Amino acid sequence: MYTSLIRPLLFQLDPEKAHHVATRIGTALCSLPGAGPRMVQRYAGNWPRLEQEVLGIRFPNPVGIAAGFDKNAGYTGLLRFMGFGYAEYGSITAKPSPGNPQPRLFRLRKDRALINRMGLNNDGAETVCKHILEKKTAEPPLFENFPCGINIAKTHDPRITGDDAIRDYIASYTFARTAADYITINISCPNTREGKTFEDKKALIELLDGLGEARKNGDPPLLVKFSPDTKSTVSDELVTVCEERSVQGYVLTNTSSKRHGLRTPGEQLEKIGPGGLSGAPLFPGTLNRIARLRRQLPKDRILIACGGIDSPKRAMELLSAGANLLQLYTGLIYQGPALVAKINEFLVRKLHDQGIPSLSQWPRYES
Repeated sequence: MYTSLIRPLLFQLDPEKAHHVATRIGTALCSLPGAGPRMVQRYAGNWPRLEQEVLGIRFPNPVGIAAGFDKNAGYTGLLRFMGFGYAEYGSITAKPSPGNPQPRLFRLRKDRALINRMGLNNDGAETVCKHILEKKTAEPPLFENFPCGINIAKTHDPRITGDDAIRDYIASYTFARTAADYITINISCPNTREGKTFEDKKALIELLDGLGEARKNGDPPLLVKFSPDTKSTVSDELVTVCEERSVQGYVLTNTSSKRHGLRTPGEQLEKIGPGGLSGAPLFPGTLNRIARLRRQLPKDRILIACGGIDSPKRAMELLSAGANLLQLYTGLIYQGPALVAKINEFLVRKLHDQGIPSLSQWPRYES
């Protein structure tokens, strides 16, 4: 129904408008009288084999929504209704930002992909984290057994550099630790005006050392999100920096600035201009990076696969390569909200067929 009826209608709209229309309709349906309890119960306990403890947190299933879909943590009910096991909200920044001028989100239909240059539009770390805390207090069943990750990035302002940029991250971190079950440091966002990132060894050392000074006992686990465009040698150096500073996991990966091998005509890509590529073309790189880091890192290091997951088969490949958890976003645009349940049901069948009691015992790549 989604691919034959709903998607053609949504694709008549500008992509950003289609996102707002779809999420508002879904949220409205979840808000109908009596819908809340049914929503939470819809998938509660449906996939007990998929429950696992990761980062000391209980995840009901491994499929999470990637950062970018719900920047301001407004769609938790909708995400639970679709069957997600957790959410990574954001990216949030210390200062609120409207983002880049529109249009800033583009479909590449032939590639089942998107290009975005949203520019980190969000309500600001203080507002978003306060909203999450208020919702947890007012509607505790909504967040029960639904882990909350928060992705933080530098404020979208080229005047914020050097020590000011680190202080900007720390300000967001200070708010995020009050509301998050885990925090992801986005060091690779390519969508800000200055185009710079913290994927430089010296810059990353200074950032993580600054955050280390701000961290307290009992703070949420800390993860780092990398770009898919970083060369392997540079990536190895950055991972070493992270490992020396007790980073507990990695999200692999962010969107890409590259356009190699796309089916979309070059003139269309040129017309769209710069931005981060997401969707199906990123899958081979995601799979390679997950497998590579799983070989290199301790077994207890957590890897979250993000990039190109649009089918149950791809989800299984990433878990088998060494991912502990999964995140998707663009796959929803092309495959529809049922994709989440399809992945989870497929994984349960595979576990059953292979006689594996739970996902935590899934055979992952080992050197």
